[in-house]
Amino acid sequence: MMGKFHKAIEVFFSTKAVRASECKLETLDKIDTDGLIYFRDLLDKECFHSNFEKLEKLSSTTSWEGELDLKRFLINNDNIISAENSSRDFTNLSCPKRVFETLASPTKTIKNMLTVPSSPSSPVNGGSVKVVQMTPVTSAMTTAKWLRGVISSLPEKPSSKLEKFLSSCDTDLTSDVTKRVSIILEAIFPTKPSGHWGGSMGLNCTNAFDIPWAEARKMEASKLYYRVLEAICRAESLNTNVNNLTPLLSNERFHRCLIACSAELVLATHKTVIMMFPAVLESTGLTAFDLSKIIENFVRHEESLPRELKRHLNSLEEQLLESMAWEKGSSLYNSLVVARPSLASEINRLGLLAESMPSLDDIVARQNFHAEDLPATPSKKRAADSDENGDSRSPKRLCIEPRSTLVDQISQTPPAKQSYTLKAKWRPLQSTFASPTVSNLVGGNEKCAEVGVHIFFSKILKLAAIRIRNLCERLRHVEQTEHVYNIFKQILDQQTTLFFNRHIDQLILCSLYGVAKVSQLTLTFKEIVNNYKREQQCIPEVFRSVFVVNTNHNGGLGSRHVDIIVFYNEVFVPAVKPFLVALIPSGGAHPDNKKNPNSQIPGSPKSPPFSNLPDMSPKKVSSSHNVYISPLRQTKKDALLSPSSRSFYACIGESTHAYQSPSEDLAAINNCLN
Repeated sequence: MMGKFHKAIEVFFSTKAVRASECKLETLDKIDTDGLIYFRDLLDKECFHSNFEKLEKLSSTTSWEGELDLKRFLINNDNIISAENSSRDFTNLSCPKRVFETLASPTKTIKNMLTVPSSPSSPVNGGSVKVVQMTPVTSAMTTAKWLRGVISSLPEKPSSKLEKFLSSCDTDLTSDVTKRVSIILEAIFPTKPSGHWGGSMGLNCTNAFDIPWAEARKMEASKLYYRVLEAICRAESLNTNVNNLTPLLSNERFHRCLIACSAELVLATHKTVIMMFPAVLESTGLTAFDLSKIIENFVRHEESLPRELKRHLNSLEEQLLESMAWEKGSSLYNSLVVARPSLASEINRLGLLAESMPSLDDIVARQNFHAEDLPATPSKKRAADSDENGDSRSPKRLCIEPRSTLVDQISQTPPAKQSYTLKAKWRPLQSTFASPTVSNLVGGNEKCAEVGVHIFFSKILKLAAIRIRNLCERLRHVEQTEHVYNIFKQILDQQTTLFFNRHIDQLILCSLYGVAKVSQLTLTFKEIVNNYKREQQCIPEVFRSVFVVNTNHNGGLGSRHVDIIVFYNEVFVPAVKPFLVALIPSGGAHPDNKKNPNSQIPGSPKSPPFSNLPDMSPKKVSSSHNVYISPLRQTKKDALLSPSSRSFYACIGESTHAYQSPSEDLAAINNCLN
């Protein structure tokens, strides 16, 4: 292709291609010319205008159609002019000079490569949108450009608008916020020797080269934190019609989650492999359930966030929802004992409650800071100013509840409403982060724990719905999607203990097999697992190592890990059998009765719960041929389409005939469609 391109330039621009190494020009002094071709006078100022007109004529012809599409390489940049406006503005000497410098400068060329290419038929000109496929390199460039261009230019201190919100609280919280940022980010990006801890928390900066890097990352994370905090304050103030946001802005857990999320994005942008997630949780004293509360709000209030970083946060949220929030020591269990009192005995029996969140003083002590290096922490001031009776509802009190306090306070808590849907109404953010036992400001007798659990369960149902649909499609049993989802939903609602210390995919696999058994489908667990292995989120531990509690010979509790089939037989079936039996109609016919495959199962909802999910099911498009089409998933698009391609192809899984070329396959498919 390069040979054709060089020949075309020689013919069209009447210039001869020579080896760059043979040219002694000042413009080539700092360029490695080995293997490069040089065209004399092609971009010289005197010839630039006439050559540009020739290029425009060349791009409008069809002589190279199928070989060279010059319009693919055009960049939508104000510095690149067309022949029409170049003739009009050519009297302005700065215009061709600016264009010449842009095209001739390697630095500016690389900078222009970071912009998203668009053809002349862009939406601005009334054309259609073209999707640009991102590579790991362009993705890293995009996120780095966002961090340098958008975040680095922000002020180092809270803006005047943010300071106004902080000063409008019951007490001015500006100094508390800035001190907290300094302490938490120092725990994540340490710039001082860490003493006996040896840098186990955060990065280990052991030399002078690492310290400036850590200082720069701390600055970027703090600027991003202040920016998002201001946006959240504006939104909360608008929704509540008040400027005094003391319950939210005095909440220690909220601020730490926001700082941790900001630091994680900085680490992800710089591809910091020495501190992979969830290391940021360990450094800040947070749990997975804590961080899951802020991710959606973070994305919603930071509109400039690149798509790649949104995907990163989405990936983290899936990890939190699917397993991390269900691990022992998660603060989810501290909320469940309040929101679902019936679960308290099992949670305490298994010892699942989270420890108290470490105070800022504890974090300072862990990092072995010198007392004179840091001012008094907000927790010290708060302890000195707290009420004598220690009212748990005081906004000045840390929202940290010891285990015993939580268990004691649930005895008089009324049963919670056990209904979770895919949609949730707007709730003040302060209710999400408040102490579990505090009453919700807008929910009457509803506790804040119920708000957090409700939102968390709704997200799990949405994630499970997508995964159930994908797996049923792989197994070609789409008709069972709704039944599997209903079983999963009932387990989450009525047998929540099955989720403790487990992965939600383990419950999805068991629910699918259980539905297949009562529906008398010829579907084995091996088939289900083999198809699950093809799912993007699959990890072998899901079906090889399932947590099971057992009682030892001394009467004490023990635990072991078994495979998915043993878990299904010993634990899942005894707990879920009533839900599975309810799928069988009283007449004895099975839900997949061939005489009426579309019959409604008694007791199942009439409206499908997947109406707000993208329909990826194959659809038959020919009455006489077995031809089906389905939308290409975004993950498949990214994997199959090359970065240089701007077209969408119909991706065929298997060849129509053995040893047949792709072009013949496509021809056969076209014949069927025609």
